[in-house]
Parts: sequence; structure tokens; C-alpha cells
Amino acid sequence: MATDPHTLDTKDSRASHVEDAKGGDTPATPAASGTQDLAATFYEEYAGEARDIGPEENRRVLWKIDRYLMPIICYIYFCQQLDKSTLSFASVYDLKQAANLQGQQYAWLGSIVYFAQLVFQPLSVYALVRFPVDIWISGCFLAWGASLCIMTAMTSFPGLAVMRFFLGGFEASIAPSMLIVVSMWWTRREQPLRNNIWYSTNGLAAILGSLMSWGLGHTKTSLYKYQLIFLVPGIISVALAIPTFWLFPRHPVKARFLSEDDKYVALERIRLNNTGTQNTQFKWSQVRECLIDPKSWMWLLMIFTVSVVSGGITTFGPLILKGFGLSTFDTILYNMIPGGISIFTNIASALIIQYTKYKAPVLFTASLFPLAGAAALFTIPHTAENKNKLLAVYFILQVFQCITPIVYSWCFANTAGHTKKTTMTGMMYVGLCVGNIVGPQLYKSHQAPEYKEGLQANLVCLCALSALIVAQTVYLKYLNRRNVARRRAKGKTGQVLDYSLEASSRWAGIRADQAAKDAAEGHEEEHNAQAFMDLTDFQNEDFIYSL
Repeated sequence: MATDPHTLDTKDSRASHVEDAKGGDTPATPAASGTQDLAATFYEEYAGEARDIGPEENRRVLWKIDRYLMPIICYIYFCQQLDKSTLSFASVYDLKQAANLQGQQYAWLGSIVYFAQLVFQPLSVYALVRFPVDIWISGCFLAWGASLCIMTAMTSFPGLAVMRFFLGGFEASIAPSMLIVVSMWWTRREQPLRNNIWYSTNGLAAILGSLMSWGLGHTKTSLYKYQLIFLVPGIISVALAIPTFWLFPRHPVKARFLSEDDKYVALERIRLNNTGTQNTQFKWSQVRECLIDPKSWMWLLMIFTVSVVSGGITTFGPLILKGFGLSTFDTILYNMIPGGISIFTNIASALIIQYTKYKAPVLFTASLFPLAGAAALFTIPHTAENKNKLLAVYFILQVFQCITPIVYSWCFANTAGHTKKTTMTGMMYVGLCVGNIVGPQLYKSHQAPEYKEGLQANLVCLCALSALIVAQTVYLKYLNRRNVARRRAKGKTGQVLDYSLEASSRWAGIRADQAAKDAAEGHEEEHNAQAFMDLTDFQNEDFIYSL
């Protein structure tokens, strides 16, 4: 099979670009026009040895990436969740009375964050393509920290509402940004664990935030207690945002903590995903494709359904617990347990996915736990005599917290093209925001402590979630069969083995197995030849959809 001069993805084609970089005329490639992935330019200039990477150097570079990047991602997302949660912590210290909040004004202070994120999503999608990811993330980090500090001076609803709106707007990019960053640094096998680790800082924020608010509540100061709870996390965010401008790596080829050879290894690892890294050209064709892609809408609906559950349970969880016959102090203590459940289920589910290589079965199984918990909460009478049973099923319901990051990982493992990926992040976050807005509205105060209508809505949403998981799995299987046919129509080997879901210790054996398959079909093929051409998953017939 003839070598495409624009191909960047096989040992032979990589070697040709290395030779061009060492001397002679470099051939014109689409990378020069800005239509390809930023990794393409690196290959044109790389002067080292083009080779297939082995397990030892893969582990060495993976350890460097994990050790450097994961702590930064975790503390950014932790601060975002902590800062967003300060409202609920402050409410314990008479925020309503001190700020003279009337009627539904407190509820609106909670919801306005998500309205702001909806408004800012289009800007976030565009910015994640056009601007360096490190500058955008660090800038948003600094801005929301400053917004929280300024909120300290607000003592009435209008001022608090305005600053909460800015807080939500600047936080709108963070979760989508983290998904983009993980997709450009880790293989599809590694992504679920990393996504679930940073997402599990939600639980850490719930635990440490509760302890922080307890400690600050016992501090003697001229400020209102709620002002102190806004000020301290805001100062922490501003203090951490400043060094983040220098610490956060822009792209694998720009990472100061990696040598040139390490950068080559980092890109070769990501090549296996066929999802690329980053392109600074905003492509409207990829936006349109994302919007007409059925799987995009199924993932959006998955996020919406679980966010309806999350929004309701997060807002009304303490009130549900108190309705079991718990004292106020016991309610505060028991409300820390969901944070621990979040951390445990996130890490456990990610490890299972990494071991089994399948996301759909783990996701479907995880959805059954909150479904059972919601059903039991709906049927068991909320009386002191049933307190232990109610606590048990309430904690089973909390397993829903591991669902969102799994859906994120599943979505990004199956979406290629940088503009399409950023558009997909915007769609997912719209689903999350709308779900979190709708969820609390389904719990009616006059139905306390059972909240029958809210629990009924949770049951419907969780049933819909399970059905969507099954439908998405069937559709992805169809797309894989279609790509096999498309590959054969282009004279390629039909069945292609997916390296990205395998441990690096198996890569050599997989290469040998693939070579045998190629020989059996009479091909000498260059695999993953379009990984850094910024093609979407629909455009690239070599793409393998992850189940």
C-alpha cells in the first residue's frame, strides 16, 4: 500500500518526517495550513528516532505525566467545587437572616450558578479551541476566586446574585477543560481512572468543606460567619491560580517537564486513541456533525437524567436525612458520608473499567444501585422506626455520584476532532446544568419529609438512564461494524485491534497479531495513519468505538 505523504502515524511515515527534519526539503503538509492537530508540527521538527514505543518507556513517561499533571487538575477542580458549595456551608450560619433573603431568593442563589454556566457555554466551547488551554483555565481560576472574595462584601440579595452569576460563568469551562486535557494526555484505557480521580474531589470538597465551615464558624471576627466562609476559599483559589499560569502545561509538545524524547513518547501513546490532541482552528463542519450525531444527544440525555437526580438529592439531601428522625448534629455528620461514598465508588468503578475494558456494563450496573435506592426510599415509610433501613437505602442511592464521570469518559473515548470534542463538552454541560436546575424544583416543601414527587422523578430518570445506556451500546456496535465495511471498501484490513484499551505490556503482542491479520487479508498497512489529522470519528474509518 502506497504511503500518503501527509500521513504522520506509522513507523515508516514518522521516519520520513524525521529525515526531512534532519536535512533536505520538508514536504508541504496540511499541518502547515492549520487544519491538522498541533502534534503534526512536532513530528515535522522531531530529530530523534522514529520507533514503536515499548512498555518500559511508556510507564516511565506515564508516571511523569501522572505525577506532574494530576495534582494540578485535582486542586483546580477541588477549588471549583468547594467555592461553588460555599453557599450551602454559609446557610448554616444564618445567611438568610444576615443578608435579609426573602422567599425563594436563597434557592435562586443556588440556581443562578447553573444559569450562568448555560449562558457562558458557547464562549467556553469557542475559547477551548482558539485559546491556549493553560491560559484559559488559569484565567478562569483566578477570576472565580476573585469573584468569591468580592462576594464577601455583598450583604443583600442583588449583590450576592451578581457575584454568584460571575462565579458560575467563570467556572463554566473547568469540567469541560479537564475532559479535554485528559483526552490529550492519557490513552482511552487510562482516562476513566484519571477522570474519576479528579471528579471524586467533589466528595473531598464535601468532607473538607464541612470541616472548614465548622472551624470558621468558631472563629471570632467582626465579619459575619458567612462572609468568612466566602473569603477564605476565595483567597485560596486566587493564591493557587497565580502559580497555575506557569505550572499548567499547554500541550504535550509544550510541556517543560518532558524532554523532546518524552514528548515523542507522550504523543505516540495518544496516537492510539485516534482522537487527536488540539487544533486551534474552529471548524463549523465539526460543530454541525456533533449536532446531528445521534450518540451526542444520547450522552446529553444521560447527563441530564443523572443531573436531575444529583441536583435534587444534593439540595434536599440534608432535609431528607433529617426526616429520618436525626438530630441537627447527626444530620451534619451523616451528610459527610456521601462524600466518602463518592470517592470510593468513583475509584472502584474506574478500576473495574480499566480491568474489563468495557464502560457500558459498569455504567449500567452502577445505574441500578441508585434506582434501587430511590425505589426503596419511595416505598419505605419515613419514620424513626425505619431510620436504619432508610439510612442504608439513602447511602445506596449515593452511588449515582460515580455515573457522571463514567459517562464523560465514555463520551470522550468515542468523540474525535478537536472542535467536535469541545462542542460535545458544551452539550454535556448544558445537560448537566439544566438537570441541576430542574432537579431541586421537583422536590416540594409541602411533601416533606417523604418528597414523593421528587423520588418519583428520580425513578423515571434512572429508568431512562438505563435504557439510554443499552441504546448507546447497540448504536456503537453498529458504528464499529460500519467502519469495518468502510475499511475494506478502501482496501484496508477490516478488523483492527484497539491498542488504546490495552496495557502497554501487551502492545508488542497486539502488533504481531495485527500483522498476521493484515497478511491474511493480503495487506501491508499503516495503522492509525490519520490520528493527528484532526478528523472526526465519523470521518476516520480507522476509528474504533469503545464499548
